[in-house]
Amino acid sequence: MTMSNTSPASTWLSLASSEIASSSHLHDELLDVLRAFGKDDGDAPGPATLNPDEQPAANVAVVTHLQDRIATELLDEIDADQASMFGRRFASVSVLLKEDTIPDSSSGITTKQLLRLALHRRAVQILSTDDPILSKRKALRIRALVDFIWSQSLVLGLKDVSHDNPTLVELVHQKQLQSLSSSRYKELTKGFHHATLEGNTSDYGPVHINILRIQLQKSQCQMKCIDARTINTDLPTLAQQMGAAAAISGGFFLYSEPDIELPSKRTDPVGLLVEDGRIVGPPVFRRAAVFQGGDGIGIDKLGMTRVICSFTLQQSDGELSAQQLMELTVGVDNVRCFHRGIAEKVTPSQDEIALKIVGGSLIKWSSEETSIPLAGCVLLLPTTMLPTNWPEKASTDAKINVTYTLPTPLDNAVAGGPIFFDDNNDEQTMDLPSEDFKGSAPPVTFSQDETFDRNLLPRMGIGITNDDSSGEKELVCVAVDGRNLDRALGLTLQGTSDLLKALGCVKAMNLDGGSSKRMVILDPESSQHSVVC
Repeated sequence: MTMSNTSPASTWLSLASSEIASSSHLHDELLDVLRAFGKDDGDAPGPATLNPDEQPAANVAVVTHLQDRIATELLDEIDADQASMFGRRFASVSVLLKEDTIPDSSSGITTKQLLRLALHRRAVQILSTDDPILSKRKALRIRALVDFIWSQSLVLGLKDVSHDNPTLVELVHQKQLQSLSSSRYKELTKGFHHATLEGNTSDYGPVHINILRIQLQKSQCQMKCIDARTINTDLPTLAQQMGAAAAISGGFFLYSEPDIELPSKRTDPVGLLVEDGRIVGPPVFRRAAVFQGGDGIGIDKLGMTRVICSFTLQQSDGELSAQQLMELTVGVDNVRCFHRGIAEKVTPSQDEIALKIVGGSLIKWSSEETSIPLAGCVLLLPTTMLPTNWPEKASTDAKINVTYTLPTPLDNAVAGGPIFFDDNNDEQTMDLPSEDFKGSAPPVTFSQDETFDRNLLPRMGIGITNDDSSGEKELVCVAVDGRNLDRALGLTLQGTSDLLKALGCVKAMNLDGGSSKRMVILDPESSQHSVVC
């Protein structure tokens, strides 16, 4: 028997890693940026060189080649104008990273060169994937890659020139925004206060953040969650009509997922949504939610365990008639709930039946393999639990509606997630898989985050403070601007968590951010509502 020492084949990523390790000028965190959009350190296909401009074909510039590939290969997912725009955006970032590069080491390798290398190699990797799931998300991933690489280039560049800038947390304390004692807070109406945090930070670059602090006892705050899918007005007008002191955007909804199938549609809520006691969306995923119930406003993880599902047959036979069929309690008597964080399909055992549910509708029941809807669920239960009046098959003349009863009644609630922190429970510290952000559960930008939480995005977060000396507890909302190169790049989830902790919260969670993030406040001088972000 002969033995020999073998070493893993070099990749562009391993070469970059060696370069960063030996350089006194390249930042260590650059390697984490280069790892994004790969499964592990070995997942770095492409030529094993550090040359971003290695030509894929004779007489074709790599940027032009990739721009054309993007504009062509994304047509299966988006229209031609969008695909062309994505290609141009890719090319623009590539050109910007190429300009004005100054060597960071004696080898001549620069931060921008390595970022441009990652942009090119990862773009090819995304376009060339044969993964059945990822192949349907090429447009979403290309857009995320381009935005990610550009924002990281700005943050890493600022680290070279912003040694005197405070961190985000230090900026909060410099502005004394951790309590209402700061003169920067302006009272909108009794118990409602607003302030803006802006400046340059050493860890996130320029920031622009709107902060809303609500004294729950003084304001007698009442929270109302609204399913706005059928409301044809903007948020300021809606807030005016409701007589609200402030309004913010809420939970996640279906939008970018490529496999949205009827009866689901874009803008459908993802997870728990309760409006005036009516459960619009059940807590299919066990995720953080902000809610108001008998004990006031709170934050906690809520899921389907011990939720009662009531099934009613709505039959149209000239006159609408409803017939109660059965009630099931999830987690009791072998009733199990499956969602997209667990699997995409589920197969009942010989003595089970699968009930496929989206929102308030049962859309299919079967003893065979059943696909799990994106924002819905499949209940598996023993066939012996079906009542004798259960219909044999689905019919266009009959519809089975599903209503839900929570173990603890709530007046209003909206799910988001993850929980950032809970001073009374260290186990609830930003654990995305424990809140069903996994598999193909929506939003896929969270369940399949390829940036390891380095993505700078507009964010919305909410938290609760401890009682102060007067017994007052506060609800704190932050709306973080982003995707603006001069005003604000955005924050990571960890950055948003650190922000809410610095503002004095003892428990906090994430809400939906991105381009849909909105905060509206009442201007006490004009008595009009306006969007502040």
